Amino acid sequence: MSAMVDFMRHDLDGGPLPDGLDRLVAALRERFGDAMPAVVMYGSCRRKLDAAEGLVDLLVVVSGYRRAFGTGLLAMMNWLLPPNVFYLEVREGDQVLRCKYAVISRDQFLRRCSSRMDHYFWARFCQPARLAHEHERAGDAVALGRAQAARSFARRVAPLVEQPVSAHAFWVRALSLTYRCELRPESADNADRLIAADPDYWPQLSTLLAAEADNGLEDSDQGLHGTASSLQRLNTRLIWQWRRLSGKLFNLARLFKAAGTFTNGIDYIVWKVERHSGVRVEPTERMRRYPRLAAWGLAWKMWRQGGFK
Repeated sequence: MSAMVDFMRHDLDGGPLPDGLDRLVAALRERFGDAMPAVVMYGSCRRKLDAAEGLVDLLVVVSGYRRAFGTGLLAMMNWLLPPNVFYLEVREGDQVLRCKYAVISRDQFLRRCSSRMDHYFWARFCQPARLAHEHERAGDAVALGRAQAARSFARRVAPLVEQPVSAHAFWVRALSLTYRCELRPESADNADRLIAADPDYWPQLSTLLAAEADNGLEDSDQGLHGTASSLQRLNTRLIWQWRRLSGKLFNLARLFKAAGTFTNGIDYIVWKVERHSGVRVEPTERMRRYPRLAAWGLAWKMWRQGGFK
């Protein structure tokens, strides 16, 4: 493995898992069985001591969609617009463990992390993560995908960084670019807090990326900067403008796909939009009974009230 893949593999194995996470993984193993070679924990709950403290973000890597879902609609949706996202809760006495888990095949995970356009995967899986379950060294493929996500991300940001900056500032800039591609952008302060939470990880990652010749990134005593020409910088700016439109469309499609995969999916969408924008549209019982049909009408109402930008 390359130094980058080694780094990502070490990160996956590099810290304790929150108490109770094993029960969520056990529930997923009941659901997917041998079709689930790996489970990855990412997001802010990775830093908590107890999985019951929040909504845990998990990536479920499956060997194939037919093995995971059969030949029905879920398999087709996962292939067309990965990942499928589901909600799971496990109760034990008075304690409730909750997670949101995304499902993707191993092959499609590797392709998406290497893609030119899919910032959804770059931004999430270049960040620190923990391996919660592994079968037959499946974590090596996850580490390879994460290395590719970091490279893809750096190559699309480096041309915009003309003057040397710190690793912290580089990755804040990178995440801020992806936030603008969301339906409801996060603040720059959020990117700053996220990068600051792992102060050792980002400089090490940046040094490894700069050591690889084809990432367009140099690391000097003054900091990180891109090596692109003025024409490459212009082209990169234009592509990010396109991503702002295409990213919002994909974000909308993924969000409303969750209306059909989540338990109480319509209520999840309402909560998600309200949390980011403060706008709430009260769903009807008919919307809850027919979530896939109702989702687009609900989206129109939310957009008219300012829930999406």
